[in-house]
Amino acid sequence: MSPITIFLDTPILREAFVKKTNGTDWRQDYKLPSNSRLVTAHKCIAEMYGILKTSILDTELASYNLVSLKRFRDVIFDGDDFLNIFWHHQTLESPASTLISENRKDDYSKKLQMLAKWRAGYEQARYDFDQFLKQETIEYIHYGILFAQHEWQAKFDDLAIETLIPSEDLEIVLASWFAKADIFLTRDNNLIRFSFSLPLEPGVPVFCKPENIEQKLKEKHYGVITYTEDSKAAG
Repeated sequence: MSPITIFLDTPILREAFVKKTNGTDWRQDYKLPSNSRLVTAHKCIAEMYGILKTSILDTELASYNLVSLKRFRDVIFDGDDFLNIFWHHQTLESPASTLISENRKDDYSKKLQMLAKWRAGYEQARYDFDQFLKQETIEYIHYGILFAQHEWQAKFDDLAIETLIPSEDLEIVLASWFAKADIFLTRDNNLIRFSFSLPLEPGVPVFCKPENIEQKLKEKHYGVITYTEDSKAAG
């Protein structure tokens, strides 16, 4: 049986990583076919690196014992964005001996050490996410590969001009097409609805939520793709 290629967008990657971190079998939850080939986009991975700095640390990934960067900023710098940015640069550029020294008790050193500790925790979460991608054999389409070919540069322009796909989603939709995905998993009702503006040609995936994947695989097999009720209700 040939593999079924499934593209995972950023919210799905987030869900899957949280489930895996908290001991849940996300593949079983999503009822992914056993012969699935999983793929995502470079953009989605970069977005996940950003998400791992947010309130996800206070909630779904509380096991890391970290707080979101915003909450950290509010506690340490009284909500001052400029100070937060300045001190993070200091942390990244300071020698390791300064960051780990416990002998220096001045305010400057304390802030650096607190930031260094937060940064180390974030790097662990990011490392674990990278390991999750490897362990789950989730491939990704790199920008350099995608846009190195004139054909796909032209397709990108076509998506922007001829379809109703939101501009912020053009790259990931193109990546899924490039990967020859059968299914594009997402939580975005608008993206699912606007996917019907994509060209009717081979290689264009079917867009759906995880709970609809079995239905959409059957529809794809028979060549008749329908709206789901939750897609109709959006917007």
